Amino acid sequence: MSRLLKWVLCMIMVMMALVSYPGNMGAEAEKASGITVPYTVKPGDTWFGISKKYYLTGDYEQVAKVNGLNSKASLKAGTVIKLKSPLVLDYYEVQPGDTLFAIAKSYFNRGYYMNTLMTYNGITDPNTELQIGMTLRIPLPSGEGRHHVVKGDTLYSLSVKYFESQDYQKAVAQTNGVDTSASLIQAGQELRIPNPYYMAAAKSGSTAAAAASAKLSIDIDITKNKLYVKSGGTVKKTFDIASGKKAGLTPTGTFEILTKIENPWYSAKGIPGGDPKNPLGSRWLGLSVPNTQGTKYGIHGTNAPSSIGTNASAGCIRMLNDDVEWLYNEVPTGTKVTIHK
Repeated sequence: MSRLLKWVLCMIMVMMALVSYPGNMGAEAEKASGITVPYTVKPGDTWFGISKKYYLTGDYEQVAKVNGLNSKASLKAGTVIKLKSPLVLDYYEVQPGDTLFAIAKSYFNRGYYMNTLMTYNGITDPNTELQIGMTLRIPLPSGEGRHHVVKGDTLYSLSVKYFESQDYQKAVAQTNGVDTSASLIQAGQELRIPNPYYMAAAKSGSTAAAAASAKLSIDIDITKNKLYVKSGGTVKKTFDIASGKKAGLTPTGTFEILTKIENPWYSAKGIPGGDPKNPLGSRWLGLSVPNTQGTKYGIHGTNAPSSIGTNASAGCIRMLNDDVEWLYNEVPTGTKVTIHK
């Protein structure tokens, strides 16, 4: 990693810490959270190519505009331009001896970004899929993009633009604390876009399978430590679970299943998926708790079956591995999950 990139990453982490400090909340803190990354133009670079590589979109005119340059003019090698809040921070070529956990630690000094690296690069099993010589996308730590609203923009159009689907209007609205009414989006606003590549990668299963499971929902009672799978309002299956060991640890409300991972890694301690010591068990179904992107709270298996039926977790919903595997196979992403006392 270059000295310049290390400096940029250091500044990113400092800014993230400042933004998270309670005294800095509000509009000014949000404005300050934008990240600008310097990029040195290489021979053969074009505005379109840079836009596709670092923003995963062909909106090259906006990239040129930020730099006060003509998007129709050729780029000169050696010129340093500004990349305002790019979705991709860097590209890394895997070296002998690398692990995904170590790569995450080297960039962010936090191993738990490994799950984000996995979804950004379409990796489900880092033990077998991380190959020497492959190139990894390294996302911004925030996992969010920015969109400058122009006249005519709606939640619908933004959902289609960034996710190639109309289904993410609610996600964009929740991320920005606005109502789902398109009239509340005004030209000149800057909206946060919850990591579009992450959410697109989270879609899984065929259309037919999703349609077959469309009426399923999950109801979780953390007082009784029970999980109910419902079909059209009728309970289809009941499971014992474990929930937060202290009041308030398990979030309550209505969410959706955002991610599904087989044999998830426990990135906090670098424990591989499938390891008997892995507390996440054999499956992970990430929940759309605001600002967590399906990586912090979820329904998962366990390596401590005796804890089921008690209040024992750090906030997630634990199930026996056989039970969570059944659930994983039955419900698609997008399934409604209600958690209550």
